[in-house]
Amino acid sequence: MKKTLYTLLFIAAGMQLSAQTLFTVGEKPISVQEFLYVYGKNKDIGNQIDPKTPEEYLGLYMAFKQKVAEAEALGRDTLPAFLTEYNTYYRQLLKPYLTDKMVDEGIVKEAYARMGTDIRAAHIMLDLPENALPEDTAKVFKQIMAIRDRLHRGESFETIARQQSSDNYSAVNGGDLGYFNVFNMVYPFESACYKAEMGQLVGPVRTQYGYHLIKVLDKRPARYRMTAAHILILDTEERPNLDAAKKIQDLYQSLVDGEDFNTLVRKHSEDQSSLSRGGQLPAFGLNQMLPEFEDAAFALGADGDLSAPFQTKLGWHIVQRVSFEALPAFERMQGELTGKIRRDERSNASKQAFLARLQGDYQVQTDQAALNQVLKALEKGKSTDKMTKPVVTFESKRAGAGMITQQEFAARAVDAETRRRESLNERAENIKKVSPAQAYAVLQPMMEAALMAEAEFRLPTENASFRFLAQEYREGILVFDLTRERVWDAASQDSAQLANYFVAFQDQYQWNERFTGSVFTTSNEKVAKKASDQLRRGVPAEKVLRVLNSKDPLAMAAQDYNHLEAGAVNLNAKQSLFVTSGQSHEKVIGPVAYEGGFAVVYVSEAQAAGPKTLQECRGQVITDLQKALEDQWLDYLGHTYPADVDHSVWMNIQKEL
Repeated sequence: MKKTLYTLLFIAAGMQLSAQTLFTVGEKPISVQEFLYVYGKNKDIGNQIDPKTPEEYLGLYMAFKQKVAEAEALGRDTLPAFLTEYNTYYRQLLKPYLTDKMVDEGIVKEAYARMGTDIRAAHIMLDLPENALPEDTAKVFKQIMAIRDRLHRGESFETIARQQSSDNYSAVNGGDLGYFNVFNMVYPFESACYKAEMGQLVGPVRTQYGYHLIKVLDKRPARYRMTAAHILILDTEERPNLDAAKKIQDLYQSLVDGEDFNTLVRKHSEDQSSLSRGGQLPAFGLNQMLPEFEDAAFALGADGDLSAPFQTKLGWHIVQRVSFEALPAFERMQGELTGKIRRDERSNASKQAFLARLQGDYQVQTDQAALNQVLKALEKGKSTDKMTKPVVTFESKRAGAGMITQQEFAARAVDAETRRRESLNERAENIKKVSPAQAYAVLQPMMEAALMAEAEFRLPTENASFRFLAQEYREGILVFDLTRERVWDAASQDSAQLANYFVAFQDQYQWNERFTGSVFTTSNEKVAKKASDQLRRGVPAEKVLRVLNSKDPLAMAAQDYNHLEAGAVNLNAKQSLFVTSGQSHEKVIGPVAYEGGFAVVYVSEAQAAGPKTLQECRGQVITDLQKALEDQWLDYLGHTYPADVDHSVWMNIQKEL
């Protein structure tokens, strides 16, 4: 409800009050819109501990703006260290604003939906570099299409995969990749598989690795996460164990007869890594265990169920299911999926949708005649130095921007061709000729970069939320660094200033009476009286406790206290009893009734009230000095950068806060 209120306030401010100034600091105006944004965002932070009224928050924000003014006057916003830190944050803040949010949300939901299904697929791949020449691409495409025709005529997918697939790992298995889930394959391959029906031949599909023909073999509910324990009897090719099969069967029969699983693990399992945990293994999911082990574990229907003995390349196992975790709800997975998508090529779909929108918004136009002119010159290796026409134009608010010229395009095409040949270990010296296809491939990235630069330039002026967010980071860094220097470090690291402050305000750092001793508690009044008598006779407290507990270790308990101060905050009942007894100036008090039993208080030492040393209260002195320095600084800032509130405007918005 609050979030909705502040959203509505922000919209109202943007429509009616955005041009109005709420207050000024020096000569710099701060708008109603900015204050409402910051107030709505930060109002509830720390509200449970130290709630602030709107007036108090306004005062805090004005003081903050005065610190910003001081930092800027000192030129701290031009320091290289500040610029580096702020620019790093700024680039991170930009990213969510330079994508299509609807596409972003769709991609996250798509990934979550796919997480619910494991896919098993086979493929035939013909490898092809991403930067292959057009003629090479055409050649490989023709080859993959010929293979597809053979498959449609009924030839065996598995046979062709073994003979012709470039993926040696899967080729030996007839192209079978086994089961996989979202993010396990490159995005185009993954999408083709999840969209296909079982048994369907899909492709050709182009990925960064080449061309693929795909056959979906199976779909099943996802195996998300499992925790299991096992008993292992080793039996490998290198170290065969002729008795392993019989031993595992005997152990299984013992389990059927009621023997404890953990007991048998400790006595017989040969997996040393899991013995101390009763055979329990770390939680695992798809393709994280040997296939036979994974199949056996996920086949178990309930926690505690046991598998029949089965063999893997390690030996013989019996698995017990400990727990099974199904796919969590979307809300729990959304953050994790968003992070993965940012590192995955599918994030490019959102960027492309955003760029497509920019092309319309900025009215991108391509001059085909100018483009053809430079393409022909590049193909023949002719000079483009005198070509000055724009190849692409778009609306721009930046001076000197809004176009890609023939010269810019030609230079980028030659550079790209040079780097492409170098990557292929081909001669790349004095390149002048560039094929039209290779040159044209450069234009789209150039145009995208220009549009993104334009969008970045416009964003702060066209999007108030981003403008205020970026400003919040900028000013926050400035104020943090300056406050650390003027207040925090000045108080904690300037030992002379700290000592002088302590001496000047010594009367504020005083101990109340302090007491050292023990409180003895028991449920038996006779035991309490014995303790009291022995303590009064001067028997040491440790000996009293030892003697009275010699027959019954629980007869009496004792709590020791060292220098417990009278008047200390948050004393519990026992501490209060001890301090009150100490203030009576008697060494032994009791027995007294205490929490359904009896207590005896013994005060071994009482220290009179008196001054603290700096070492004893250093933390408090630093805190007090920091507050004093802050107050002095704010007083200086108030005179140097006076803040002036427009009270009529404040009254208008205060009614709604």
